[in-house]
Amino acid sequence: MSWRIGVDIGGTFTDLVMAEVESGRICNEKVLTTPADPSQGVLAGIELILKNNRVPASAVQTVIHGTTLVANALIERKGVPTALVTTAGFRDVLEIGREWRYDIYDLFLTPVQSLVPRSRRFEVRERVGYDGGVIEPLDLDGLARVASDIAASGVQAVAVCFLHSFKRADHELQAKQFLEARLPHVTVCISSEVMPEIGEYERTATTLANAYVGPKLIGYLDRLGTRLAEGGYRYPLLLAHCMGGLTTMEEIRVRPLLTLDSGPVSGVLGSRYFGAVYGELDIICADMGGTTFDVALIEGGKYILEEEPVIDRYTCLLPKVAVESVGAGGGSIVWCDENGLLRVGPHSAGAEPGPACYGAGGSAPTITDVNLVLGYLSPEAFLGGEMRLDRAAAERALARVAAPAGMDSMQAAAGAFRIVNANMADLIRRSSIDRGRDARDFVLFAYGGAGALHVAYLARDLGIAKIYVPSFATVFSALGMLTGGIVHSAERSSLASFPLSPQRWRELGGMFESLEQGLGELFGREGIAPEERRYARFAHVKYRLQPRALAVPVTEDFAAPDSQQRLLAAFQRQYAALYGENAGYGAASIEVVKCRIEGSAEMVLPRLAAVPMVEACDASPAKKGSRDIYLTEPGAMVSASIYDGERLAPGMRLAGPAVIERMGDTILLPGFTLGMVDGFGNIVIELQAEAK
Repeated sequence: MSWRIGVDIGGTFTDLVMAEVESGRICNEKVLTTPADPSQGVLAGIELILKNNRVPASAVQTVIHGTTLVANALIERKGVPTALVTTAGFRDVLEIGREWRYDIYDLFLTPVQSLVPRSRRFEVRERVGYDGGVIEPLDLDGLARVASDIAASGVQAVAVCFLHSFKRADHELQAKQFLEARLPHVTVCISSEVMPEIGEYERTATTLANAYVGPKLIGYLDRLGTRLAEGGYRYPLLLAHCMGGLTTMEEIRVRPLLTLDSGPVSGVLGSRYFGAVYGELDIICADMGGTTFDVALIEGGKYILEEEPVIDRYTCLLPKVAVESVGAGGGSIVWCDENGLLRVGPHSAGAEPGPACYGAGGSAPTITDVNLVLGYLSPEAFLGGEMRLDRAAAERALARVAAPAGMDSMQAAAGAFRIVNANMADLIRRSSIDRGRDARDFVLFAYGGAGALHVAYLARDLGIAKIYVPSFATVFSALGMLTGGIVHSAERSSLASFPLSPQRWRELGGMFESLEQGLGELFGREGIAPEERRYARFAHVKYRLQPRALAVPVTEDFAAPDSQQRLLAAFQRQYAALYGENAGYGAASIEVVKCRIEGSAEMVLPRLAAVPMVEACDASPAKKGSRDIYLTEPGAMVSASIYDGERLAPGMRLAGPAVIERMGDTILLPGFTLGMVDGFGNIVIELQAEAK
């Protein structure tokens, strides 16, 4: 028997899922995250899940790791001291950016805090033209002086980004070899390896962010890999990444930024997998954890890639599954502003000290404290009874913010509950409406440790008729990692206007072949056989002068006489489907801006077998009592049935008001909902007609 383990490090908890490949048996654990050294929580969790299920480390075939370390390092400015080396005259490209003001309506806008101060940005004389021709050779004497200044500055990483290096990488490669020889303990990242694409500001920001987070992430992963090997684990560590798949340490050493948002993205992978099982192809993925509420869309069974995500106000060239977030998690802090109004988030109590009710030194009230005071959480049943909550501490914490607002603790808790629900519903609206989609056409997948207490209200406000709460909702992102395969991506800019000359069209085809060859070599080093590799080609096409291009799948044989016309027709169909018929303006001319190829290798997925459904039956055998809970409508305490989630069986039906208590999460069914247990043990919630 062989097992796989998925590990997702969150702001409060580290989640682990272990699946037996042959039988589909799934086990899970949650341990508190250890912010000072996340590997301690990971190793403790792996030891615990192996011990509790009597599985030897030698039986573990794969460990897949997702982490928020990169995102946290960027947002909290906790990367390593970094230097930037640029072409002479381009030292200030980060401040100039893509626009003069990030928000022209904000009169008090403060500039983004740069990842590297101006004193650590160095210029070198060299110049490559837009066509790849060398205008001025690299000044090695000047680079030597820069290396000396960098050594004196005490930095741990250097980002090198020269003008037009995406067309000709010679100068950057030469600079990398030069700097590595003189700065042996400094990590050197060059833009032509990280993301060889047009866009000087975006390429500089991406390369700099990559260098800024690299040493910390790679050092951590190396330590973790060593400790896993010492514990008997025999296989290379796999990493979840932001493009919706897995990769190896070889690629992460070059592009550590790929691990950005790998946890939330893995939840999207899990939603896609289970959506296919249910026959649901249009899904809103809603992940409420300890720190944030994350939203993504799946349309037609496919997730959406964001080509140029904005990371803490830096626009980066990094294809990433489109996940949007707001500071609304179980650990989000409830506070009162100077006007006496209640607010929620974005700050979080995190794992240390955590919510006030954890009894670990936290004094600020959080959404977890709110849900405890409202009666939704049981002090004795949290995490399956493994952790006891202090209701009195939660009430005291809420009382401190309630007094300035002229409320008591219960009123403050109810107000905070409404506020956080409104914040989350607003994010879903923006995520769907901004893409021209109606949330009512989707089902809602709710996961994360805190989401199931809130999603019924979100669905009602948005007009969503059906909600799925997975049986492993609290560790769903870790489970989602086990449904992904190896995915690599390679890109290269190639700006040209249609119609292309026969020679230019052949060059475009040759570029795809070159990119595919590079990915094939990476697959070979990873030991993936040629017959297991799959490739997909995309040309990024747009109308001239438009800011964004569409990724158009390329299936044409470039030698075919009408292949160029078929690609143009595919772009126009895709554009019309997105923006409406006759929205395109062909007179502006059409141009291709870059080529991208995705290489993938599927893994054997754990086989998940559903329990045969029985005829609809009452859930009373799983009922363990009742208690009073506060419902915002009618704004009073009501008696709710309490169910033991572990005793619920497929086919059982429940009517609200009710609370389902499970090992890692608690599900609230208000009076306007009906619940049903499906063959996988998931809770399917439907809104009654009058509530839709």
